Amino acid sequence: MNIETIKALHAKHGRNLALIVNHSGGKDSHRMLGYLVEHFPEITKYVVQADTGFEHIRPISAEEFARQNVARFGLKLYVVRNPNKTYLEMVETRRKFPDMNNRQCTSDLKRGPVEVFIRNSGRAAFYSPVRERVLINCMGIRAAESDKRKNMTPWKRNEKLSVNGREVWDWMPIFRETLREVLEWHWRIGHPLHPVYVPEYHADGTTGGYMRRLSCRLCIFATDHDVRMVAKHDPEAFQAVAELEQRIGFTMKPNQQTLFQIIGQETDDGSQYGSEEELPEIPCY
Repeated sequence: MNIETIKALHAKHGRNLALIVNHSGGKDSHRMLGYLVEHFPEITKYVVQADTGFEHIRPISAEEFARQNVARFGLKLYVVRNPNKTYLEMVETRRKFPDMNNRQCTSDLKRGPVEVFIRNSGRAAFYSPVRERVLINCMGIRAAESDKRKNMTPWKRNEKLSVNGREVWDWMPIFRETLREVLEWHWRIGHPLHPVYVPEYHADGTTGGYMRRLSCRLCIFATDHDVRMVAKHDPEAFQAVAELEQRIGFTMKPNQQTLFQIIGQETDDGSQYGSEEELPEIPCY
């Protein structure tokens, strides 16, 4: 998928085409938004954040940070949620955590609410600002993030949502970009990164961050190093999940170690940063 293809769709559908831009407040989704604004300024954009109920809240919430960054492009942020459960409520009810093969945190709390936002397009009885009937659902997924993601298809028709005269495509606009390219874009354009990111990601001298991914406050894919960092910098989130493990008798980590056991270990697991690429040097812009 390339720029010319999207422009051809716009030429065909005109004002009936819009971009649904998934925005977590993180580095990749904001880089994606910048890409879309740069290449498709004339296409309507709806920027959407899915709140799992366990997003970062300090030193600034992921929602407010995303709202401020989105506003730099003159756009509004729409926040969607599952009205029936938050992440911690879902885990407690199911009495087990999501895992690699059963990612209800994504399907029920992220993808699901965004799909409802799309389904309600054009329906006056439901809240949705979307009136266009040809929609491109844009996600900031990059191939370099993991082996699983590099095998994803960056452009495909969403058959489930393409019904009743509505046409929906799923697109990953920055699929081929590297960590270096994403960070250098932020540094060059001067848009800040969330303070929870490690200091090496910031070109403006921001310190105090401890994560390389802006996921939930304590993600099921966190390394042991990540768990220790969350215990140190966000003890409320750590305590909430660690105590939840005890109540349901099920561990967040598949190796059956409890979070309390992990922070009690003296050695790291040797995989502090997952499969991300090497961090680039910060240039002077």
